[in-house]
Amino acid sequence: MSKQVVSNGIPRRQFLRISSAAAMGFAVVALGERDLFAAASAGFVPLMDVGYAPSLPAAGFSVPLASASAILSPDPRFISSGARVAVVGAKRAASHANAPGGIAVDALFTVSHRGPNDPLRFNFFSVSGRPDHDAISGPLAFTVQVSSTTCVSFAVRRQPPSQTRTAGLSPLESEVSLLTLSLGNVVGPKLSRGVYVLAFREEEGDSIVDWRRMAIAPTESGGYEISGATFSYMILNVDYAEAADRRRASR
Repeated sequence: MSKQVVSNGIPRRQFLRISSAAAMGFAVVALGERDLFAAASAGFVPLMDVGYAPSLPAAGFSVPLASASAILSPDPRFISSGARVAVVGAKRAASHANAPGGIAVDALFTVSHRGPNDPLRFNFFSVSGRPDHDAISGPLAFTVQVSSTTCVSFAVRRQPPSQTRTAGLSPLESEVSLLTLSLGNVVGPKLSRGVYVLAFREEEGDSIVDWRRMAIAPTESGGYEISGATFSYMILNVDYAEAADRRRASR
């Protein structure tokens, strides 16, 4: 039986709803935002930069990247539609291949039964070294409700060598970077429909060149990669939740 593919070229079977995350063993825990900001203010900075492209490329093509800071205006339509966030690609730098430790990314959710300064944290991505390979979590998609005061927020954290995904979600370390895709005057990139590339720092010597020298390209396996990248990264496709639901219903 062939895979069903949504209009952006991603196999439909690769995506899971966050509502099933707990049943699948993903970690959802409570975390105070003040603790997050305190952690993000000191120590190692695991998020180097964020790139952006307006869309994913069609088969046989590539789409050039730019800095996400170039997004000058957010898209208010997300308030009515919600945001569908999907991991569509990831790769670890060759310089860190099989090295112990790695990077994890959590989504932060403001929920009705908790205050705005006390979000839930959902661990949806990780890359970690093994003696003979690098373990990268599979593609995952989830929906985020967006309002004029809430944003799409992430915590990027460094995983020390002794920490693995299978060991469960450890207490937050000091080596954390916060990323906010906002609709207002909040530090960080604006929330827009398109593709965001998170460039990870796994050691102090890691660096990034101009995003304009890189592009998103399809892979033979059905995912996407960044041509010209020498660093570890994750690719997120951000769409209107209502649009993604319509595409799934039409298949």
